Amino acid sequence: MAVTYSALRQRYLDDIRPGGPGATPALTQSLEVIGWRAVREPSPEELAAHLFLLLDACIYEHHDVALLEYAVATALRDAGPWLDGGMPPVESYLPAAAALLEHYIRGGESRIGGVDWSELGSAE
Repeated sequence: MAVTYSALRQRYLDDIRPGGPGATPALTQSLEVIGWRAVREPSPEELAAHLFLLLDACIYEHHDVALLEYAVATALRDAGPWLDGGMPPVESYLPAAAALLEHYIRGGESRIGGVDWSELGSAE
């Protein structure tokens, strides 16, 4: 599934609505799904707080999902462990960034807040 701006926006606005759960818990869960807990530092909760800012900028400023995916990939690379003293290119983190955003949109369940998130983002 390709992540679309409209699906991302709808999920984000549902999360941050008054009385909503906020986006950070779902971003934390999405980081855990892609295996971030194994990294240890920063914790998924800490990194999710940073990803929230990137997501917010996408929704309210640039509206570019590809730019958001690249920013998330950069954040994952910069926060991840160094292997053999070097850092892999940001592009190697793009599949993880896409998976994280897909999971964020879908959440742990397909129906959240009365919206069937599994059907969003499939067209556009």
